[in-house]
Amino acid sequence: MEELNHSLFLAINASAGASMPIRALAVFLAQWVVLSVPLLLVVFWVFGERRQRMIVLLTGLSIVLALVCNLLVRELWFHPRPFMIGLGQNFLAHAPGASFPSDHASGMFAMAFALILASLRKTGLVMLGLALLVSWARVYLGVHFPFDILGGCLVGGLSAWLVRQGLAWQQLDQRLLAILEGAYLRLTASVRRGA
Repeated sequence: MEELNHSLFLAINASAGASMPIRALAVFLAQWVVLSVPLLLVVFWVFGERRQRMIVLLTGLSIVLALVCNLLVRELWFHPRPFMIGLGQNFLAHAPGASFPSDHASGMFAMAFALILASLRKTGLVMLGLALLVSWARVYLGVHFPFDILGGCLVGGLSAWLVRQGLAWQQLDQRLLAILEGAYLRLTASVRRGA
């Protein structure tokens, strides 16, 4: 399995002579597109109605669950990044550490699947496309293996599904949303009054 992971990595990873514009695009995708996640959540929360805020809540919880799962996996099994074992080329500065599963992939796929499960299919599919682009870029630049991305996709998707099923079943989502909306309304009261 590890041999396949390495072979796939080498097939995707940029060569030493890779095109500078493609490398620049990959760096942009790998480092900056992930910021679309919190930005989109803030836009949905601030400009959305109760339904959009519920989606923000479920999406945020899905992302948090995915990242917590990643921490647990890394405690149980350490898998080095490609550059830590001298494999391929590395074009993105990154601290050495565990690479499986990818946090970027987990978070972005959690958001994409949470949106799809919330019946925001078009937005979810756009996020899914962005998740795939970010994932490609992180392998292309040498900071992740393909299986890190696959693991992140699985963790993100499973987290979104578990949050959706678990909260809906226990009806905690409505209570959590009421608490968060109340806090948000109190914090922004002066802005709404024009003060």
